Amino acid sequence: MNRYRVSDWLIKFIWLLVILLLASGYFLLNKPRGSVHVLETTVDDWIPLIPAFVFPYVSLYTLLAVSLWRFWKADMGMFKLAALAVFIDLALSYLIYVFFQTKIERPVITGSDISSDVLRWVYSVDKPFNAFPSLHTSLSALCTLLWRKAGSNVWLIILLWALLIIASTVLVKQHYIVDVLGGMAVAILSYYGANRLACLMGRRQQSHD
Repeated sequence: MNRYRVSDWLIKFIWLLVILLLASGYFLLNKPRGSVHVLETTVDDWIPLIPAFVFPYVSLYTLLAVSLWRFWKADMGMFKLAALAVFIDLALSYLIYVFFQTKIERPVITGSDISSDVLRWVYSVDKPFNAFPSLHTSLSALCTLLWRKAGSNVWLIILLWALLIIASTVLVKQHYIVDVLGGMAVAILSYYGANRLACLMGRRQQSHD
């Protein structure tokens, strides 16, 4: 029994390491390269800047940490599904960043309150590129789908949390509406793609057994 537990732990650790290494690639891509597109629409002009929404925006990292804890404790099948879905999400987003780079035109933050200070800090550490698709949107939506798949009783809370994060992306002017729609599409493709691959791998393993 101990042998199998160690094996499962190692597999989870390797998956986590791969995803962390892939996630670090975001910063390598977040710089101008050749032609850069701006996907602003008339709707984006109607959306106000609300600096206070920077707190839901940065809470994505808490959601990801909580989700990691949840799926690390889950059975191996659920963990692999979650890890594969996140891997696909990041890979798809990065491919778009490489071949169709976008940029958001940010406003000047003039406020002196704590929300404005935090938002200025976010702007300073996160360059305005890699806007489409929105990773904040895709990862939040993906977390919701995975929590629901896991049969968690709190998935509706995760859904509300995710919706708040998604709304914050446009309310702090980190993304345009098109970026959000692209992020939702990537999340859906990643989730159902991971489910499909997991089923195929499961059948192959059963045939070998």
